Amino acid sequence: MADLENKSREEPDKKTQEGLEQEDPSGSERVFVRERILDRLESRRRWVRRGILLFVSAVFFGVVACLVFVLLRPHMEEWFQKEEVPEGTAIHLPRDEEETEPPESTPSAEESTAPPEESEQLPSETETQPTEDIRDVVESAVESYQWNITDYENLYGALGEIASEVNKGIVTVTTRTPATDLFDNPIETEGKASGAIWNITSYEMLILTGYRTQEGEATVEVTFHNGTKAAASVKSADARTGIAIVSVPLASVDDSVREQIRPVPLGNSIEARMGQPVILAGSPKDFVGSVAYGMITYVRSGVQREDMDVRMIYTDVPTSSQATGFVVNMKGQIIGMLTAGTTGSSATGALGISDLKSSIERLSNGSVLAYLGIIGQDVTEEISESRQIPRGVYVSEAVLEGPAYNAGLQSGDVLVALDDMEILSVNMVEGFLEGKLPEEAVTAHIERLGRDGYTAMEFTVILGGR
Repeated sequence: MADLENKSREEPDKKTQEGLEQEDPSGSERVFVRERILDRLESRRRWVRRGILLFVSAVFFGVVACLVFVLLRPHMEEWFQKEEVPEGTAIHLPRDEEETEPPESTPSAEESTAPPEESEQLPSETETQPTEDIRDVVESAVESYQWNITDYENLYGALGEIASEVNKGIVTVTTRTPATDLFDNPIETEGKASGAIWNITSYEMLILTGYRTQEGEATVEVTFHNGTKAAASVKSADARTGIAIVSVPLASVDDSVREQIRPVPLGNSIEARMGQPVILAGSPKDFVGSVAYGMITYVRSGVQREDMDVRMIYTDVPTSSQATGFVVNMKGQIIGMLTAGTTGSSATGALGISDLKSSIERLSNGSVLAYLGIIGQDVTEEISESRQIPRGVYVSEAVLEGPAYNAGLQSGDVLVALDDMEILSVNMVEGFLEGKLPEEAVTAHIERLGRDGYTAMEFTVILGGR
């Protein structure tokens, strides 16, 4: 038994020895596996070569990564900034209000009954005489002054300086849309419109322009007044008012170009008056950068539009149906905007900019405007009493296929509330929609006239997008 155990232990050792031994090529003897011990110097050189190769590879791929970053940075900023507005940088536009004259001060009872010696003394004839003499002299000088060609040139020279400064903020917005011809061959249609840089933030330029050339575009390009071009994108648009906000990343515009740009500020159209001289800038004569001079011939307030009413400013400047641009006052401020349907006649009309500031603010922040779809008129207290109509907004028209129309509202209804908010004017409807989003459900409370008079009704309206 012990012999078997010793034999089993000897067999593995023998097999191991046979595995380690190899037959010499000459066949004369068996030798162990040969091993070569490398020199330390040769091993060190190999590691040095590997290190140099790794370093060169790192430099090469680093350079490639930098080039890719530089090329993609403007596009990446455009993609991300289009969706997100940095915290604390939201655009805000103060609303314009019509100025009211302060009431004339009336003397108190004590002042009116005070004796002449205690009350304020009236100026004597000798004190008023010099003022009247000066006024007469000025009026006489103006009437007798003979205007000459130099005065005419100076007048238009001053207008030209204002127009030249405004044109530093006027741009050409070019859109290119893919399409097909009659033979299904791919083509590209191009549209152009003028725009105005109305605001420059820390990361983008905001351009106010017309919407009719923006719908369905594939690419948008902006050309500045000096001919420099930059890629842009439509931040948001309102098809109902015909305006859009186009964004140009500030990083894609050279510093030399930025120094030449002058934003065109938004003015107050509520202060517009008939006879006021104005400049039409943008492309009133079909060429971007063209200008025209004229005056305001008529101001019409309370013009009914969908979900709002606006002030229309009419000028004596004739334009074509393709004209786009802005009405600018003598301070170089935009007070009106030319849109589709307001041009193409001898009396060019423009939407008052004050009525558009709410939309411009929300579009500049990338918001989509909520849409109810009614054209209405205020039912004032006087109209309510004289016509026996409930206070609210009289629905002149429920726009076909609009949210209100689809919910069941009809022409002749009186909108008295939206959700829990009482509605007394069209401006209140616009204010209510400012805090809403498309696809949001609201409850419209109306009064509908029937045989037995007005009956209260409720409709659930799913708001759309403008």
